[in-house]
Amino acid sequence: MISRSSLAVGLAAATLVVSVVVMGMGGALQAGLAPWPGIGVAVLAISAFAASRERRSFVVSGLLAVSGVVGVVYALVRTELLTAAMFPGPIFGLLLGIPVLGLAIAEAAGALRDRRN
Repeated sequence: MISRSSLAVGLAAATLVVSVVVMGMGGALQAGLAPWPGIGVAVLAISAFAASRERRSFVVSGLLAVSGVVGVVYALVRTELLTAAMFPGPIFGLLLGIPVLGLAIAEAAGALRDRRN
């Protein structure tokens, strides 16, 4: 049976893969996928965070942080630093990236706390 730590790392890696692939395709709206990749990224990130609740991991934190940064950077580049923000549009990368970064920070704080105890 797969351990919860391995499951959390796999879910966090899947979050990163979905983020990078969708951004590489030009965004969800450009690819004709509407909200589904964003919903998928949110579900995968939350699942990774929840799966690692017993033993927080810097690996999961790092993968979630990179996923969040990908979304935020993509949104900032596509909206020309928010000067041309359209809704719906690339701004969703920012709206999704910031909460994923928050999960990454919470994961890292939990991992740091676990290591100190």
